[in-house]
Amino acid sequence: MKSIIDFIIGLSIKKEVNLFMEVLNVKNLVKIYNAYKNAKHVTALNGISFSANRGDFIGIMGPSGSGKTTLLNILSGIDMATSGEVFISGKDVCLMDKEELCYFRRKNIGYIFQDFNLLDSLTIKENISLPLIIDNVRASKIEKKVSGLMKFFQIQDLKEKYPFNISGGQKQRTAAARALINEPSIILADEPTGNLDSKSSSSIMETILRMNEELNSTVLMVTHDPFAASFCKRVIFVKDGQLELEISSKGHRKSFFDKILETQSILMGG
Repeated sequence: MKSIIDFIIGLSIKKEVNLFMEVLNVKNLVKIYNAYKNAKHVTALNGISFSANRGDFIGIMGPSGSGKTTLLNILSGIDMATSGEVFISGKDVCLMDKEELCYFRRKNIGYIFQDFNLLDSLTIKENISLPLIIDNVRASKIEKKVSGLMKFFQIQDLKEKYPFNISGGQKQRTAAARALINEPSIILADEPTGNLDSKSSSSIMETILRMNEELNSTVLMVTHDPFAASFCKRVIFVKDGQLELEISSKGHRKSFFDKILETQSILMGG
C-alpha cells in the first residue's frame, strides 16, 4: 500500500506548487485546409481562444464537423495550425520542429483515446510502463510508478494479462494509467467513452474525475456525450470552427447535465 500513497503524495506536492499555474493557452487558432492549393478552402477552426489552469477539467462539445477533433489534433501536435498559438506549460507547440515536438509530447501530454491504443503483444503492466522504458528510466523507478498507478486505477490484478483478455472499461483504465505515467502537464481525452457500454462509460468517467480531483490532473476531453461532459468543471461548445459559448458546473452533476442538454438544444436549433 505504501507505493500508491507515496505516488499520490508525490504528485500532490508537485501539483500543489503549481496549483494555479496556467497549463494551456490557445490564442486565435485558425486551421484552413487546402489553403495552399487550387481548391475550395475549408475553414475548420476560425480564431478559437481559451485557456486552462492546473486542475481544470474541460469538455469540448459540438456537432459533427464543428472542428473539435481538429482542435484536439492541433493541441496534441498531430496536426499543424494555419495560424495562431498553442502554449502548453509556457511553450508554443506551433513553433516546434518534429524532433522537439516528439520529445515535448512524450514529457508533457498524456493521451486517452477512444480505441484505447494498447499494444496487444504487451501485458497490461508493460503497456503502462512503455513511455518510461522508451525514456530509459531505471527499472526500480518504473516498478514503483507502475505499481502505484495500477493500484490507483484498481487494475493491479490484471498486470500479467494482455489487452485482448480484458474488458473495454479495464482497457480504458489501463490507457488512463499509461497517460499519467510521465506526470504530464495535461491529459487529452478523445471520446473516451465512445467504445464503451453505459456501465463502463460511467466507470471510466468516475476514474477520470478521480484523476482530476485526487491527483489534480488537468484534463481536456472531446466528447459528443452529455453524460460524459457532465463530469467536467467547464464545457466549451464549438460550432462552425468557432467557440460558440462556455458553461460551468456550479452545483449537482444532474443539474449540469440538464444544462448541457439545454445548451445543445439551443445551439442545434440556432
